[in-house]
Amino acid sequence: MYRFIIGCDCDGVLTDLYTHNVRAGKETFRREPVDLNGYGVDEIYDVSDIHVVWRYTKAVGIFRRYCQTEPAREGALSVINELSGQGFEFHLISARMFADDRGILGYLSRSWLMGWLERNDFRFNSVQLCSEKLSPRDKLQACRKLGVDAMIEDRPDNALYLAENGIHVLMFDAPYNSDISHENITRVHSWEEIRQLLMSLPVPSEDGYSRLEREEIAELTDEEKKNYFRLYQRHLQEAPFDSEKLLRGEGRFRRLYRLLKLPVRMFFCVKAFGKKNIPYQNGFIIICNHCDSFDQYRFGLAFGNRPFVGYAAKEIRDTFRGRLFDSTGLGIFIDRNSKEDKHNAAELMAVYVAHDKVSLIFPEGTRKNKTPEGRAKFQNRFKPGTAVLAQKTGAGILPVACNAFGRRALVRFGEMIYVSPTDDIAEKTAETEAAVAKLSMENFEYYFSKKNNKDELERVRAQYKEYLAGKELTGNDK
Repeated sequence: MYRFIIGCDCDGVLTDLYTHNVRAGKETFRREPVDLNGYGVDEIYDVSDIHVVWRYTKAVGIFRRYCQTEPAREGALSVINELSGQGFEFHLISARMFADDRGILGYLSRSWLMGWLERNDFRFNSVQLCSEKLSPRDKLQACRKLGVDAMIEDRPDNALYLAENGIHVLMFDAPYNSDISHENITRVHSWEEIRQLLMSLPVPSEDGYSRLEREEIAELTDEEKKNYFRLYQRHLQEAPFDSEKLLRGEGRFRRLYRLLKLPVRMFFCVKAFGKKNIPYQNGFIIICNHCDSFDQYRFGLAFGNRPFVGYAAKEIRDTFRGRLFDSTGLGIFIDRNSKEDKHNAAELMAVYVAHDKVSLIFPEGTRKNKTPEGRAKFQNRFKPGTAVLAQKTGAGILPVACNAFGRRALVRFGEMIYVSPTDDIAEKTAETEAAVAKLSMENFEYYFSKKNNKDELERVRAQYKEYLAGKELTGNDK
């Protein structure tokens, strides 16, 4: 039986956020609304004349009462329970205020949310928390990695961004989203209307998943590709794997990180850029250039105490870094001379990513400093495996550049890249390769400009230009 996967926002979808804001603002500030099309209390009521400390205190009080006592929308629980027994999965995808904060406000926001869900008897297959400030980006990531068939949303910027990126959105009608329209947006007014729309979703082919070779996939129509990768993603999500082993491995990873953090900092001084591009939620792929054997340590200091799975060559298993990686249980060791071994490792990695793990991959396949030819290049060409992994799992690719200058290192995080079912793998591989190279060049520009080392900067610029010219000449190695 085909599973429909539905993403569901919380505020404004499980609750009537607009009615609450109008009521709570009037009760708290004792004034009439000035903009009934506003989204938040501060937009509906002009509170600019209230001292910022007093205003913030009042706002936190409104937020706390809302989180703890606001009733659920009529029909929300009954519709979710009914459809959950008919092949539908519901996943909460929320950018609840402060939920991604690492401090006390974040802890309170998350605990209030989970407590409210429990008290109202909502049981979701997963809870995906997103950055409030970057909610359109993070909600797209959650929708893609889950492979949602529809997303129930109310916030206008989220709904429009998701719709523009191919997600079917059921948008709860509210004054603050009245001017939003798109071919992928269907406006709804009640949970009963949502129930009817979800029940009418077209059921894809029921033939089930059967693995195809890349040549066979290339022969499919665009609609057949979409259906194939939809089924592939469901197959990966249902594939059995040792979740307890990975949980134990993540615990060992965190303990090792705490143990090694100080000694590693004695060897490497790392400065990170673009950390806001790192999603709060898991289930994405990180790609990084590979200069030498210490890249993972430099990257780890920038990324923080957050476990990830990764590939490693079997020949390094008995080295110090190989034993460290192996001890966590998060490493997938590969015999690079065995086609079958590489295929099995790729499938296992896809299962891990589909089960919400973070994957770190060096798409160059080997260290740049390993050979004189590699050292002379700006960056080695990327192998297509990462783009294939992203296409199978729906997970986003986070490009990262790690560049060392003696003990000092610069780690720069770029913006997420997605690979759709109809995308060309060679073109997407070239896009990710170029994104990492651009981040590397930004690191070089930053470092040598700060050092006022014009000669070295010009040398690297020439190397980068040569790399770009060579990349164009090869035609992406199709």
